[in-house]
Amino acid sequence: MKKAVQGLVFLMATAFMFMGLRWWFDPIGSATEFGMTLSIGVGLSTEIGDISSLFITGSLCMFLGLFKGDVRWFYAPTLLVIFAAIGRTVAWAFHDASLALAFIVPEIVFALINLAAIKLLGAENDA
Repeated sequence: MKKAVQGLVFLMATAFMFMGLRWWFDPIGSATEFGMTLSIGVGLSTEIGDISSLFITGSLCMFLGLFKGDVRWFYAPTLLVIFAAIGRTVAWAFHDASLALAFIVPEIVFALINLAAIKLLGAENDA
């Protein structure tokens, strides 16, 4: 079970890294994938900088947690996706945005996998 959870976290970390780097090198493709149109000027800088930093930081935290054997590194990316899901729900409930279940469901699954990793791999460190 431990190897399976580590493998899932590794796959998620890798996916996050690719998504973050794609924002640097193909922002139009990335924005389209997220149902967005890119801004111009400072707005474009903000979109590329902020969104890529979320994914790259989340990825590095997961990789650090795996390679250092310290599950505390998993908390930051878990919180990032939980609050992204909450933010999407707030946008739908209060700001007339579409309900983005295609993004919310994977974010919840991601968070649950990371929480499972914290529980399963952290218990090993407590022993």
